[in-house]
Amino acid sequence: MRSVDTPPGVPAEIASERTLVLAPHPDDEALGCGGLLARLRAAGRTQVRVAFLTDGSGGVEPVDDRRAYAARRRAEAARAAVPLGIEEITHLDFPDGHLEAYLSELSEALRELLAAAPPDLLLVPSPAELSADHRAAFAALHRLLASLPEGDPLLASLRATRILAYEVNGPLVPDLLVDVSGELGAIEEAMAAYASQEARHPYLDAALGLRRFRTLTLAPEIVAAEAYRELEVADFRTRGPRALAAALGAEREPAAVREWPAISVVVRTVDRPALLAEALASLAASRYPRLELVLVNDGGPPPELPGDLPFPVRRRDLAARRGRGGAANEGIAAATGSHVAFLDDDDLVEPEHYEVLAGLHAGTGVRVAYTDAAVGVYELAPAGGWRQVERRVPYSREFDPDLLLLDNYIPFNTLLTERELLRAAGPIDEELPFFEDWELLIRLSGLARFHHLARVTCEYRHFRGSGQIFGESPAARADFLAVKERVIARHRERLTPALLARLIARLRAETVALAGERDAARAGECDLAREAGEARAAEHRLHGEVVALRAEQERFATAAAERGSELERLWAEEKALHTALARTYAEIERLNGLIASMEATRAWRVHRWLTRRGR
Repeated sequence: MRSVDTPPGVPAEIASERTLVLAPHPDDEALGCGGLLARLRAAGRTQVRVAFLTDGSGGVEPVDDRRAYAARRRAEAARAAVPLGIEEITHLDFPDGHLEAYLSELSEALRELLAAAPPDLLLVPSPAELSADHRAAFAALHRLLASLPEGDPLLASLRATRILAYEVNGPLVPDLLVDVSGELGAIEEAMAAYASQEARHPYLDAALGLRRFRTLTLAPEIVAAEAYRELEVADFRTRGPRALAAALGAEREPAAVREWPAISVVVRTVDRPALLAEALASLAASRYPRLELVLVNDGGPPPELPGDLPFPVRRRDLAARRGRGGAANEGIAAATGSHVAFLDDDDLVEPEHYEVLAGLHAGTGVRVAYTDAAVGVYELAPAGGWRQVERRVPYSREFDPDLLLLDNYIPFNTLLTERELLRAAGPIDEELPFFEDWELLIRLSGLARFHHLARVTCEYRHFRGSGQIFGESPAARADFLAVKERVIARHRERLTPALLARLIARLRAETVALAGERDAARAGECDLAREAGEARAAEHRLHGEVVALRAEQERFATAAAERGSELERLWAEEKALHTALARTYAEIERLNGLIASMEATRAWRVHRWLTRRGR
């Protein structure tokens, strides 16, 4: 996702063959992206479909007969489709004004809609919208895309889909502006069809005003523009909904969280004040109302903390280094919340991280829950500081206690667990220089089943060249395997032959599947290479043909020039002949006149009589 400082200064051209618009209500498609739809129709190369998410029955508006009102809006939508070039309309008929209560059902409906005919251009309302239904449409799309497992056919079919967030009643932060000066008539005609809505509010005037406002950074001749923010499927999969919404300009407060568990967040730090400040800033942005920060400074100078943190702080400044395990134990002992989470000073959480985890714990029997972490790779920037150069999600696996005995696939900052369960599991092993979190997870997995949600809600960061305990290649450490062996040996009684056989079979199946995908990718690369070679050969052939045609063109030009001179000479001769011929015809006419005069005389008649008598 591109960062945006100012709106674009040049309008963009959008092309598509299969366009799908997610419109919460009938008229949102015209008000939000009607100009773009009309442009696509004029280009004549796209099929435009619109899915209306609600039944249009009025929501919180005072309506006498909601069924009749919904039917009227459905008929209006059919009429408005004509000037906008919409060929197909789908009505999902969720209750108007209450989409937030049906996010799971709406997400599943979107899955079916997208699977039936995957679009190459998908339009969705921005999360910065004022309408709750509009924001819910974005949230449902995020929920669907973030939850698709790797290998899902729908995910594969949407990889190249271009997603544009559009604005209706809440300005977003745009990175695309589309000139719709020539499409205002189509928008006005579509809104004329929505008479029921114009009777309630002058929506068209507001839409035209927003489009005029969007021309401020464009050339003066452009009188109307629509604003969009371009996204990819990867943006939904590597960022939580609230973090992604914030990037698009949404600043609305999250819904209040009441009667949810008090969470103590244990933050371990040592001599990294700049990174700690970033971690605490991400923690403060969560605004979860029942957070407690337990800061454990593992030796070194005590760090300064911001004075405006929106939660209570418990500090533990250790006089001497106790290591990762000792600092974590100190934090757990100081925690007062019913649940405990962990955040190291070089990692980040997204605004909804603890809200999501607390929501998972609200499920029956859930004592340990975890989400996914995006791995951010950072390098030193030329101007100083760190810049992100890569972002991916390598850890996203459903809970498997058997596999956990051999390898850790759960980043520690994705976890939320009951404090009582931690006490039951016992203290973290302070003798381990690392992998202390993995060893604890193994013991926890023997006490309770973990609940996993495949959604990115935090970031696990690597800083190249920073001397972190784990960089991008943990196995490069000399003691990596030795420490791993210590952890596995500690739980060897659980590694029965039957369990190992199951794991080997499972991992082999995964390896075969990955090998198949790799071979398919390589075959695709070979095909692309072959096609590229054929294209280059064709290019050389065409270049030769172009050179030959240019030579032939020059020859014809030279011949034409020579023939042009000859034609001019012949034309002059033709004109001279024409003039001489005209004089000859004139002389013939004169002589004919003289003959006619002679034949009319008496002498000529006598001459003709004598000639006939033979005299």
